[in-house]
Amino acid sequence: MDPKKMLSKEIAAKVRGHISEQTVSEMVDHFFRHGNTFLLLELMNLRKEVESLREELQHQRESKRSSLRNLLVP
Repeated sequence: MDPKKMLSKEIAAKVRGHISEQTVSEMVDHFFRHGNTFLLLELMNLRKEVESLREELQHQRESKRSSLRNLLVP
């Protein structure tokens, strides 16, 4: 079995239910074609997603604090 198919099957088994096999296969193909460039772009996307999640979490914390203040201080 060629390395692309092996990697695709291994990843698809790990992310089953979260990402489709077709998407995994496309990502593996991009990785084999573009290597480091693909990894760099994925890393940049993940960093953006992490930053977005941090901002959302911070907003939720601030919202909880303000609602608690409103309950404690009429």
